[in-house]
Amino acid sequence: MAPMSNVDLAGAVARLRKAGSVLIVSHLHPDGDAIGSTLGLAALARALGVREAQCLNNDPVPFPYQWLPGARDIKIPDNAWDAPCDLAVVVDTSAWDRLGGAADAVRKAREVLVLDHHLVDAPLGDHYLVDPSYAASGELVMELHDAAGVDIERAAAQALYVAIATDTGGFRFSNTTPRTHRLAARLLETGLDVAAISERVFDGMTPAKFELMRRALGRAEFHAGGAVAHASISRADMRAAQAGPNETEGIINYLRNVDSVQVAIVFRELDETTTKVSMRSRNGFNSAEFLQQFGGGGHALAAGATLALPLEEARGVLLDRVASIVGEST
Repeated sequence: MAPMSNVDLAGAVARLRKAGSVLIVSHLHPDGDAIGSTLGLAALARALGVREAQCLNNDPVPFPYQWLPGARDIKIPDNAWDAPCDLAVVVDTSAWDRLGGAADAVRKAREVLVLDHHLVDAPLGDHYLVDPSYAASGELVMELHDAAGVDIERAAAQALYVAIATDTGGFRFSNTTPRTHRLAARLLETGLDVAAISERVFDGMTPAKFELMRRALGRAEFHAGGAVAHASISRADMRAAQAGPNETEGIINYLRNVDSVQVAIVFRELDETTTKVSMRSRNGFNSAEFLQQFGGGGHALAAGATLALPLEEARGVLLDRVASIVGEST
């Protein structure tokens, strides 16, 4: 797919250079790419002489990324955020409804720049650089460093490595490209301990996540001859496990990893009338395209949506449609 752009890399750097104050924001329930790209971009802004570079997100930093330098300085919205900044940079999303409470601060900015690798019809902001050829927004942030002539400092290298490694599934997903490996190699040349980073990011989990995973996977079901797998997480599960939204991350991969599975789905109950859906797929099933009919989106092999339906109803509607499509293709 061709990129959508009304600024190129040099144009995005120019916006950063002229800003006295920058606010960097990413999406709800941030993943490794969102956090890593946010921190890498903040480092670039400071290197370019930006007087004030603040990071803001609707949700706290998830456990696997809290060790990253600067992660604990990422703020969450509160009533004290009144002063408009010169430039708000929205990274790893292009949609207002993915910003949550951070959207108010973005709207107060004098100018908004979007940097993303998720292709959408109408990205938010005054200026945007949206290019789905990047495996992760972290790759885009690395190339912004190059366009600015700025060396990537050690802390930023850690953050950007996490961004790229997580959005490629440890360089296992089909979005991994030769450019991905070249950029990752450059980060390794800064002296990163990739074994330690991978252990923290991919292997560590809280007791709450373990309990939530035990509950969800214990109720997993398979349909369409094993080609469709799904699990559900209720509000009662979240309370019993003492888990937050970030503890749900990665559970879906255990369903997706079963040999027969083409489509894996996790349904999470947000309230009595709202259900969040996460989907992972392979063998040509386009998750993002499928979830567009429900107002969702993402990548072809990894997408999500929020449905205005109770958990049981949302599960019934999606499973019938997915099973019929998978059944036709097998």
